[in-house]
Amino acid sequence: MGILSHSGNSTCPAEPANANAGGVPITGSLTLQHLMQIIAWACFGVTALLSLGLIIPHLFHYRVPNEQRQILRIVFLPVVYSLFYALSLQTYAGAQYLQPVASLYEAVALVSLFLLYVDFVTPEPDTRDEFFSKLENTNKKGQNVPGGRLKWFRRSWRIVFLYLVAYTILIIAQEITQATGSYCATSMKPKFAHVWLQVLEIGSTILVIITVIRFQRRLKNHMVGRKALPKLLSFKLFVAITTIQHFVFSILASHVSGNSKVTYHDITIGIQALLVCFESLINVISFYFVFRAGEYKRGQKGEGASRTVYGPARALLSSLNPVDLLRGIILAFGGFAKV
Repeated sequence: MGILSHSGNSTCPAEPANANAGGVPITGSLTLQHLMQIIAWACFGVTALLSLGLIIPHLFHYRVPNEQRQILRIVFLPVVYSLFYALSLQTYAGAQYLQPVASLYEAVALVSLFLLYVDFVTPEPDTRDEFFSKLENTNKKGQNVPGGRLKWFRRSWRIVFLYLVAYTILIIAQEITQATGSYCATSMKPKFAHVWLQVLEIGSTILVIITVIRFQRRLKNHMVGRKALPKLLSFKLFVAITTIQHFVFSILASHVSGNSKVTYHDITIGIQALLVCFESLINVISFYFVFRAGEYKRGQKGEGASRTVYGPARALLSSLNPVDLLRGIILAFGGFAKV
């Protein structure tokens, strides 16, 4: 039997018989699902407002597009997570298709953090090869290695952008296997797609986080005054919590049954979704300490600063432009040899 098979001995364990039953009201006519919906949408509303409080000043002082584009992508992450997990509470049946979208945007935000660090140290793309080729590189004996850190930089770039492509493929595979019935979220057996996709998603995310951490640590002296480490911590903590949480609830799916008031889907989908909405709110609050537009309000005249005057509408369009991501993918797939 293949890992995607769901026939014979490879039949996916069924959810409890009462899995799709509506919950009995916990008070009056209010079920636990309805209560969680109210709280989740309240969290989403506050998260969205706080995110706008960070985004709007950047749009009105959009002076360094390459940096601020990445910041805006990152700042929007809690909104995406809160939205799709609040929607999951509205429709438990659709949660399996909604939540992976948030995970995919998380991958985009992680790549954006790497690009932000790259822009911090080399604002002009044309000077990057020269910068990293001159960056001191020593072997285990402490001897200087010719060529600087250029190979290391390109290897880091490839890992990050190949991750973006691979993760997109994994999410698409997850959506397809969910639709065809071969995903099987109720089993942790390796015969089902669920286990393999989770291992690949978590493993690739950990690899990229380690790559970004090493990049920041190696170049921290070139990012002085940019709050590079706090930016990493505020982002990494959220990613780590949601990743571990998702894994834990995946295990719970095959070990719980629920009751009349707290249903199976309340436990396996609802509680997790509510926690993510809370965590998204906390995450966007933490962003106020590291992603505010203060330094850009004061103006920036050095490398990376744009000579073009951006109004808010034009700044928004610029921030939505995915060309830098596409270019990064092209470079990762061999484009370095052509530049």
